Amino acid sequence: MKVAELVHALRERGVVASDAPLIAVESDRPWFLALLLGIAGWIAGVFVIVFLTLALGIQSAKDLLPPGIVLLGVAAALYFVARSKVFVDQLALALSIAGQLAIATYFGVTLDDPVPAIAAILVLQLLVFVVMPDRVARTLAVLFASIAWVLIVRIYLRPNEGSDVFIDAAGHVVAPLLGAWTLPIEWLASWLPLIALVLWLRVTETAWMGRAVAALARPAITGLLLALALGGIAAEPESLLSLNGAGMGRQFDLWALFPLFSIALALFVAYTAFQLRSAGLSGLAIVAALAHLARFYYLYGTTLTLKSMIMFAVGLVLLGAGRLLGRHAGETP
Repeated sequence: MKVAELVHALRERGVVASDAPLIAVESDRPWFLALLLGIAGWIAGVFVIVFLTLALGIQSAKDLLPPGIVLLGVAAALYFVARSKVFVDQLALALSIAGQLAIATYFGVTLDDPVPAIAAILVLQLLVFVVMPDRVARTLAVLFASIAWVLIVRIYLRPNEGSDVFIDAAGHVVAPLLGAWTLPIEWLASWLPLIALVLWLRVTETAWMGRAVAALARPAITGLLLALALGGIAAEPESLLSLNGAGMGRQFDLWALFPLFSIALALFVAYTAFQLRSAGLSGLAIVAALAHLARFYYLYGTTLTLKSMIMFAVGLVLLGAGRLLGRHAGETP
């Protein structure tokens, strides 16, 4: 059955509104191919900006703004002129990423304070999300906009983290803004808005999935779920990010719990992806949860015997939950 026939049948049965628009299928590429194209686009974008820097003889990052704007304009034109052609889409994605890298570098150099620089990058990603009519480009834009939001909250509440200096040269206090409550409040401020947005998109899926707004909503929820699964580490203390010898084997404390919070985010993504019928996102969330679990395992300073007992107990709980879910599924008519 073609898309037009399916929509006509749904209209006749009253499943969708009689004036529901005919939404063409954007792409029939499997999710793993789209993922590879996105990664390849990023690599190609890096090479494009390096080539232009050498070819144009750009000596300063301040000179990257005009080429960045031109690259984004050309990418948008390619998306609108030649849609659904893999080569053109990939070329447009590479040019778009190169333009974003150029403009982001310009912001990083010209804006001294990191918070305004990251905020400008956040606005740039939102503009790319609205303008670029490509699902992969929009998904990546939401992903990096989400990470930018988390970094803004983190840097604002924890300026100069990792340094022993709490008063800078100008006499400003750079200690954590909210004292001992900074970490939990920052984690909630970082992720609760994104989780709320995901829940809202999921609950209202039946309202937007058959409308033109689905072209924005679908990549938005995908990018948000990717950020929640992979970006939890961005809200952790800097000592945990480094994964150096000093950070490993620490005595169990609140800092060592942060990988567990990342696991919770990844499991939320897995549950949401299951409800959205996305096997690819579910698998990625499971891999992310395992990665966060490995980090918690190495950060938790205790004996191998106790670690093994913890893993064994958790395994029993998960096996029991799996058996119960399987039994419930078998009893459901």
